[in-house]
Amino acid sequence: MKTIDRSIDPTADQVRALRDSDVSGPVVMVNMLKFRDRADYPEDFTGDRDLSGREAYARYQHAFTVTVGETSKAEVLYEGPVQQVFIGREGAAETDWDAMLIVRYPDKANFLGMMANEEYRAALVHRYAGLRRTVLLQCGG
Repeated sequence: MKTIDRSIDPTADQVRALRDSDVSGPVVMVNMLKFRDRADYPEDFTGDRDLSGREAYARYQHAFTVTVGETSKAEVLYEGPVQQVFIGREGAAETDWDAMLIVRYPDKANFLGMMANEEYRAALVHRYAGLRRTVLLQCGG
């Protein structure tokens, strides 16, 4: 049976650092996304699994923007493809991304509340299935 690769999750220390920080006001998350060609769901997943990685990730994105939108108050500021490496080594892992997603949350409590929400947590299966790898950068908003 396939196990979920949680290497794309924040560590407990990273979550605690945000929770315990003196960050106030909006939090902007810059998501660098590399999709799987085909979604890779666990064997016990009972929904439609014949999707691209990008389509699976779109299901996850719907969860944090719509399904738990009252909790997250997530506002997508930018969503689009990475078109070229302008500065950096083209083809290197650190510059090889399919898309960028920039999301603003009113404050860290909205972001952390979203992460604790059971409906959000249930939707993580789509994130795991869709992403090959990711980087999530926390910025001020």
